[in-house]
Amino acid sequence: MFSGCCCTDSQDSQEAQFNLPIASDEKTIPYLATDRRITTSKDVPSARSTRSLTPEEKEAEKVRLQGLVNNFAKKAVRGCPCVYFKEGTATRFETQYRIDKSLEYLILVNPQEPGVTEVTCPIAAIQDIYSMAEDGSSCFPPEVLAALGAEDRERLLMIVFSDTDGKLFRFCLVEESTESRDTFLECMRILCIYAQSNPGER
Repeated sequence: MFSGCCCTDSQDSQEAQFNLPIASDEKTIPYLATDRRITTSKDVPSARSTRSLTPEEKEAEKVRLQGLVNNFAKKAVRGCPCVYFKEGTATRFETQYRIDKSLEYLILVNPQEPGVTEVTCPIAAIQDIYSMAEDGSSCFPPEVLAALGAEDRERLLMIVFSDTDGKLFRFCLVEESTESRDTFLECMRILCIYAQSNPGER
């Protein structure tokens, strides 16, 4: 198991704040959606989502999400503990996931060799993120479910992404807590929209 993700003030000063342009206009309403599933830039916001928040509420939500994403990104750059399942196996590895400083890649490190990456997932290529809590068991590989108890299943996530040829890949991970699971889902949704909306702009 890797050590925790705590950071010192000096480390914070060396790693710049991540200032995502989370606007409060209608074009970026997906940022404000309560749905925890990935919302891509192609999705059209509903009439309810564009009209239910006042300008003050939108601004407050923008500030909340900005802080949430900043904290998540700073921790993820250093590495966050998780349990990882290789696709097609029920073997679990205690390792870390990380996000690079440019917010372009979600990376799983090799549990035996921390300097080696096991999975490199372009954030802009993420198609969906499934959770047991939101999507149920039918979305997940049976061998992974069989290897987990009820408590671990509640923290289970599956990330689906595509390569440049459109081929789909997936991997499963278990977060440390239900709170970190929810934070991962919300922040990765925002980072995914940001990456798809701003390709190459870092």
